[in-house]
Parts: sequence; structure tokens; C-alpha cells
Amino acid sequence: MSDTRIEQRFISLWVAGLALFALVIWLSLPLRIDAVPGGILDHQAAGSAAEVNRIQQAWGRAGLAERAQMAMFGDLVFIVVYGMGAWYGGLAFAQESRPKLRRLGWLLVGAAALFLATDLLETIAQLVQLLGQRGSDGLATLAATVQPVKMVVWLVTFFGVIAGLVVRRISPPAD
Repeated sequence: MSDTRIEQRFISLWVAGLALFALVIWLSLPLRIDAVPGGILDHQAAGSAAEVNRIQQAWGRAGLAERAQMAMFGDLVFIVVYGMGAWYGGLAFAQESRPKLRRLGWLLVGAAALFLATDLLETIAQLVQLLGQRGSDGLATLAATVQPVKMVVWLVTFFGVIAGLVVRRISPPAD
């Protein structure tokens, strides 16, 4: 794939991913109720079937079950679009002549792959429980276990892409 195509995919997917992230946050806001103050984050970190059931029942009583489904399906779309954007960003930086950008690029490729794997695992585990209207200790534990890893690699991809764009803009190309 040409450098130009990689760059185009990087920019379009990463920016679209950020827009989808904003949409998912907006969809998730009503899920922050008194019984579930952390909203979706509480569901991700529940860790047990009993806690997942408590959260889902609270959302059901508040008339938010469909909203939770919309937010989680939206999250799946965000994960793929943003994750691929960060991955292409890593590839774009890895092709740079500047060694620091090349190293950052390969770091971003790895972080994006790990983000995709962990966030997809987490969200699918959540969705299975939500759609089945029943918590599962195994799935709740899986989601709670990968959540911190997912958050760290998301931060690495987000700030790493921004750092790469800044370095690309302000530093002279290597000879």
C-alpha cells in the first residue's frame, strides 16, 4: 500500500474514530444514574454476574436498556474505526525517515492492535450479558480484567498520534 493511501486512511479513520467516541459518550451519558453513577464504566468494571445484573436491572427500571444497547453497539463501531485509524497512524509514522517517528510508529501499531483486541473482548463480553439480560461471572471478570489494559493502550494511541503529528510538524526531516 502506498504511503499516500496509508496517510489518507490514518487521517480519515482516526478523525472519524474521535467523532464516534464523542457520539458514544453522548449515548452513554443517560446511563449515569444514581444506582449506576459510573454508567458504562461501572458495567465494564463490574467483575461479577451479580453486579452486572444489579446494573442492568437498574437501567431496565429507569427505561434505559435500549440506550445501553445503542451505546454498546456504537462502542463496537468506534473501537474498529478508531483502532484501525491508530494502527494506520502507526504505519504512517513507521515509514518516516526520522528515527523517533519510526519508533513511535511501531509503538502505535502495537498499541492499536492491543487496543482493538482488549476493547473488542471487553465490549463483546458486555454485550453478550446485556443482550442476554443476565450477568456471567466469566464474562464480567473478562471485561473487568481487560478494562485497565484497554484504557492504557487507548491513552498511548491517543497521545502517541498527537505527539507524532506534532513532531512531524515541528522537526526537520532526517537527511
